[in-house]
Amino acid sequence: MKNIIVMSGDIGSGKSSVATALKQLTGFDIIGTGTIQRAIAKRRGVTTLELNKISQTDRSIDDEIDSYVIELGKTQDHLILDSRLAWHFIPESFKVFLAVDPVVGAERVFNASRNDENNPSLEVTLKNNLKRQAIEDQRFHKLYNVNFRKYGNYDLIVDTSYTSPEVIARKIKDCFDARLSHSPYSSLWITPRKLLPTQSIKEFTGLDYELTSDGLQQNQPIAVFVCNGFIYIRDGHQRTIAAHKAGCDLIPAKILTEELSDELSPGLSTGKLASEVTLSMLHDWEEALGFKYAMYPEKIPAFQ
Repeated sequence: MKNIIVMSGDIGSGKSSVATALKQLTGFDIIGTGTIQRAIAKRRGVTTLELNKISQTDRSIDDEIDSYVIELGKTQDHLILDSRLAWHFIPESFKVFLAVDPVVGAERVFNASRNDENNPSLEVTLKNNLKRQAIEDQRFHKLYNVNFRKYGNYDLIVDTSYTSPEVIARKIKDCFDARLSHSPYSSLWITPRKLLPTQSIKEFTGLDYELTSDGLQQNQPIAVFVCNGFIYIRDGHQRTIAAHKAGCDLIPAKILTEELSDELSPGLSTGKLASEVTLSMLHDWEEALGFKYAMYPEKIPAFQ
C-alpha cells in the first residue's frame, strides 16, 4: 500500500479542514480536487451546482479530473488527496470517508459563504446540498457503476458532525499507522448523538454501565446497521448511553449488513428493524441523554 491517504465524504464534512490537520501530523502534501472543480466552474461562468448538472452530458469535465487523480496515484507518494472518487482510481491507497449530518454539513457550507455558490440561507443551502448530492450519486453510478457513499468501499469511516478536525485527523493517523503495521483497528468511528436506538431506553433504566479507560478501544466496537442514511444501534445500547454521559466525541462501531443476517436477527432485515423504531422512542432517548437529533428518519411512526 502506498503512503497515500484519500478522503471522500459528504458535502460539508470538513475534508479540507481535516486534511490540513492531518498534514500537521504526517507531513504529507495535500491536493484537493475541489479546487479543480471550482476553477472549471469559474472558467465556464457557472456555479459548482450548475457544473455538476453540465457534467451529466459533458464527460470532459469528469475525464479531466479523473486523469489528474490517476496520474497522482502513479507518480506521487506521501500524499493526502481530497477527492470524491480517488478511492476508486487509487485502490492501493488508504481510503477514508468523512460522514456528516446533513444539517450540520449545510451549516458549514452556509457559513463558508463561497461566492461561487448560491446559498442565501441555511434552508436553501440544505436543499442545494441534497440536490447536488443526488446529482453526484446518479452521475457516478452512470459513469463508473459505483456508489461512493457505500461504506464498504472504504478502509475507514469517521463521522465529523460534532468533532474537531484535529481529533478526526488524529483518529485517521492512528488507524493509518495500524493499517501499515497490520494491526487491527475499527473501520467506523461515530459520534454517539448520531446513533438511533432500536430498543427503548426504559429497558436500561436503573442499569449502570461504567465506561472504563479502555472502553473506547478498537476491540470493543458496538454493532450498528445503516438504513436510508441513518445509523441504528443493534448491539451496544449501554455503551452508547455511557458514551453520551461521558461526553465522548467518537466511539468505534462494526457495521452489520444483510449478509450478516444472523447477527441482525434471523429472518429480519435492516429495513424491518428500522421500521420498528418510533418517534416516541427517539424522544425518550433524547430526553434521558440531554440532546436533540438534527434530523429524524422520514415516515417514522409516532407510536408503536
